[in-house]
Amino acid sequence: MALSPVRLLAVFICVVCVARVSYHVAEASAGPVLVGAIVGVAALQLPISLSLGRRRLSVLLFLVQAVLNYLPLLVEADAWRAGGSGFVAASALLVVSGPSAWLIFGLIPVVEGVMAFALNPAPLFVYYAVVAPLNVGLLLYALSRLTELLNRVREERAELATRAREVERLRLRRHVQHQVESDVTAIEHLARRALRQGRAQTTRGDVSRAVAVARGALDRVRSLPHADVPVPVPARDHDARIARSATPILVATHVLFIGHSLFAFVADAEQGRGSAHVWHLAVLPVTFALQFWHLSAVHAGRRPRSLRWTLAAQAMTVYGPLAVGETSGLLVSGFFAGVVLLCAPARVSGPLCMAIFGIDAVDGWLGEGPFVGAYQFCTAVSTAIAVYGLTRLVGLITELRRTRAELVEVEALRERLRMGRDVHDLLGRGLTAIVLHGDLTLRLLDTDPGGATRHLERMTHAAQAALVDIAALSAPGRPLSLAAEVDSARAVLESAGAAVRVDAAAVAGPAEPVLAVVLREAVTNVLRHSTPHECLIEIAAEDGRVRLRVANDGAAPATGGPGTGLESLRARLAAIGGELTTTLTGDRFELLARTPVDHEDLTPAR
Repeated sequence: MALSPVRLLAVFICVVCVARVSYHVAEASAGPVLVGAIVGVAALQLPISLSLGRRRLSVLLFLVQAVLNYLPLLVEADAWRAGGSGFVAASALLVVSGPSAWLIFGLIPVVEGVMAFALNPAPLFVYYAVVAPLNVGLLLYALSRLTELLNRVREERAELATRAREVERLRLRRHVQHQVESDVTAIEHLARRALRQGRAQTTRGDVSRAVAVARGALDRVRSLPHADVPVPVPARDHDARIARSATPILVATHVLFIGHSLFAFVADAEQGRGSAHVWHLAVLPVTFALQFWHLSAVHAGRRPRSLRWTLAAQAMTVYGPLAVGETSGLLVSGFFAGVVLLCAPARVSGPLCMAIFGIDAVDGWLGEGPFVGAYQFCTAVSTAIAVYGLTRLVGLITELRRTRAELVEVEALRERLRMGRDVHDLLGRGLTAIVLHGDLTLRLLDTDPGGATRHLERMTHAAQAALVDIAALSAPGRPLSLAAEVDSARAVLESAGAAVRVDAAAVAGPAEPVLAVVLREAVTNVLRHSTPHECLIEIAAEDGRVRLRVANDGAAPATGGPGTGLESLRARLAAIGGELTTTLTGDRFELLARTPVDHEDLTPAR
């Protein structure tokens, strides 16, 4: 069953409000002032429960709520019934800080009990007046604080994920800058020194070393290292006391219901009906033993053994006394419904709980009228929500905290993959161009010294451009320019001896930086896997879509599947609703990228 804490809290408040209205209408024919006050008190409860971080607002709402709660005593005193101050009791714990909160919380049931004794000194009536605000107040307080704690834990996890990504990003940038940048700097130094040398043998040695360094740098940008030390997980524990106190609050609520059963037995005994609750009292210990057996199993994160039989046994303790005309067991049917929600599958728990609530409603309706039926229905529903909500919220908070370390590891891995993709896409072409011009320089040194010098100069320029790209990695948020990439691609391909034809329309919006990366990687693939004589770069926009086509001849035969570069491009394009296709016909290779002109940019900026 899905858990929405705020919705759960709102439903609990609404159900308790309807139960209180039904009770007052059934007992004393409440007038419009009393009903309006009850609804007003309930309406103020949700903002009080959800505005714990805004103290001034919470205090103001609490004061208004307290006035509304007791206002009917001045207007409709005859219809007012003690025991309905649970919302005010919960608000006292939520709004007032320190020991004063518990002092006010304790005073409320005392005041309710005194007023109840003044109206009707019967023990059962007084006990209800004291216990009802305690029950509702404790349960609502726990639900509200657990909802707040869950939101804070989720915010903490979001902050932790962001921190993990930032730490990993900085670590990888440091690696690129310290390792790859030093390699490219060394390459530029060797290339410049080779240009100054007059002897072919010395030039060959410098260029050979530069090419070897460039190949090593290429290997490094294709496989960024894992972290030697995991990202630290800060030890935070935001108000864990409320998570630890949820179970005692549930236990206290169960005990108070046991007390209600005992007082009901005493009241019947005084009226000469002492045996009316005998069967219920006899099986009550078994009922709660099974209740806590189920709850402890859920708390431990395991399925109770022989669940079908234990649920059936608990149902017998609740509904078995009906066989002898005793309906007292229905007092604890809400607890049983909470266990059903926790333990049974959703397809089973929903119908079962509706049957449980329906039996309570029918019993009240047949016994004392429709409003009592509504009261018993709402009481069972609110109890089930409290049992389910407290148990599930504590479990969810515990699970979220337990998986903080795994979250950090996953987010660091995601950032490593994203950063690796950016490093590959941004630096791959420059390093490939260095290797290409270095190889051509070595090949032409003996046969064409002038051509070797030209390629050595281009190798130096490629190293300088690679240093600029490395610096760009430290400037996140600055997107690539497609127009600049087109000019750079033309220059690099022409320096490799290819005749380049460009037909490029202007492109703006989210598609531009992604297509710039696609073009850069496409040119890298041309340099690495082809010996091109002709190359076409075409960019066109029509019908709200942009098409980028890069075609070249001289492509080597395909070996294996697509490389990491093409897979990276497909991921980038898919993030903005685009697609990538490649075809190889003979020695002619074509890369075609299509993407919408305007689309939400889901690709992380570099």
